[in-house]
Amino acid sequence: MKSLIPLRRPGAEVGDRHEERAEFSVEPFDLYGRHHVVTKAEADVAVTRLSEGLHLEVLVTAMVLTTCDRTLDPTELELEFGDSELLSGPDEPELSVQDWTIDLARYTRRALPTEVPMQVFAPGSEPVEPEDDGDEVDPRWRGLDDLNVSGF
Repeated sequence: MKSLIPLRRPGAEVGDRHEERAEFSVEPFDLYGRHHVVTKAEADVAVTRLSEGLHLEVLVTAMVLTTCDRTLDPTELELEFGDSELLSGPDEPELSVQDWTIDLARYTRRALPTEVPMQVFAPGSEPVEPEDDGDEVDPRWRGLDDLNVSGF
């Protein structure tokens, strides 16, 4: 399990690209009143050397164990997210890059709260949408159709 990935390669020339795949662990977290456990996390990292820095591409796939909002049964989400950015310097806090090294666990912890949906439903327990009756008036109000409001 490798959370820290060095981005610079000694001797790399402009246009050189290297890719790395890493599996790493992420601490559990609480969000929207539910406890979430990351059961598996892996990332594909691609770095291209540019004349004025590096181009970084990160794609994370995380399996998150949580509970269904309808049944409270355990359910697992597969989330995929990432970034594609130009790094002109050795540090980029938004991407969890420090001294030309990305911390995948920290990057994932920062991104997960925006990726987990507010409502989670186990397969087969999705919310039921009411039938759309359009503009049909409830028949109990039909007796009011003949009333004419005037005088205002």
